[in-house]
Amino acid sequence: MKAFENYSTHIRSTRRELLFEYFLPLLGEFLILAVSMLFFMLFVKLGPTIGSPALVGEEQTKPTVGRLAFGVAALALWFVFTFIASRAAKKDRHYASSFFGFAAGILLWQFIGEISWHYSVGGVHFVPFESVTTFPIACMFILLLIYGKKHHSFDWGVWCMLLSFAFNWMGHYVMEGTYPFVAPWVDQHTWYVGASLTAGVCGLIYSIVFLLFRVKTRRGRLLASMLTYISIGVIAFGLMEG
Repeated sequence: MKAFENYSTHIRSTRRELLFEYFLPLLGEFLILAVSMLFFMLFVKLGPTIGSPALVGEEQTKPTVGRLAFGVAALALWFVFTFIASRAAKKDRHYASSFFGFAAGILLWQFIGEISWHYSVGGVHFVPFESVTTFPIACMFILLLIYGKKHHSFDWGVWCMLLSFAFNWMGHYVMEGTYPFVAPWVDQHTWYVGASLTAGVCGLIYSIVFLLFRVKTRRGRLLASMLTYISIGVIAFGLMEG
């Protein structure tokens, strides 16, 4: 009877941990994404254009005043949120550090993604950050993450920011950044759908295995929720873009 009671208590505790440290944070991450997208949409079409729109890659640039204002605001909020996340991590406030770090990573991605190709310097445009031309930067960034993990260079809040940024970047890169390597053999629609489904399903399986068999801490479950978030996002984005 004692063993059964202990087992029942363990099951209830496990369910509570999964609810509050995985499922609800996962919903919170999608809510943060929705708010950041709404924040972007409020600014993007405001004001006149700065300079002349141009065709960069396959997309038309729209360098509006509102988009530039959004970029400045996103960069400022990225700095503030990263600072808050780092301070919270030092006090072991896992939820605060996770959510503020996660939001900071999205804002950094939005800033770089928007500014990197909608605007130009001296008439010369930057390139889309998810394009194949940034492949060396992507490799260097991954090496930075590996180095940081090995040498414990970042606190949990900064890690959440870096991983959120990396997940959003690689979620785009797995389709758009890799397509030029296979363009002679595969059409774009097939590659986008196939690559997103493959990467997303593999990521989803890994996040569930990681959650159920590798994780024993709150931070681990919060990380698993982020892995699930980007896996679902990659699948959805690939199907929309494809």
